[in-house]
Amino acid sequence: MIVSRMRSGMIFHLISAGWLAVSGLMVVCGNWCPAAAQVAEPKRFDLRIENDRLSGDLKVIRVRRGDVVEINWSANRRTVLHLHGYDIETTVEPDKPRIMSFTARATGRFPIETHGRQHSILIYLEVYPP
Repeated sequence: MIVSRMRSGMIFHLISAGWLAVSGLMVVCGNWCPAAAQVAEPKRFDLRIENDRLSGDLKVIRVRRGDVVEINWSANRRTVLHLHGYDIETTVEPDKPRIMSFTARATGRFPIETHGRQHSILIYLEVYPP
């Protein structure tokens, strides 16, 4: 009986200590804690290239450092794309969309240009501090 009470008491204290540790971690971390961090939705952009030119009016993609960025590219002919500053290159085949996916880590203004027959800037990526 005494051993049973001692075990119950130790289990209660261990559970209480664990609960206090978790509660303290939640207070220290506030709304952000690596273990409790929520994954943000990617910033998505659908862009179409027609005859080596970007369709539509968008001239600049604006995101914040730490954002996950997905640029969905489509084109009417084979196009090689390069995102300077991040050194990402992808090839888009006719009517076969490609996704350029990355985490915006470097702040600044970065051109995305075509490579191949000619080098021309299609659009800029601007990454701002959080």
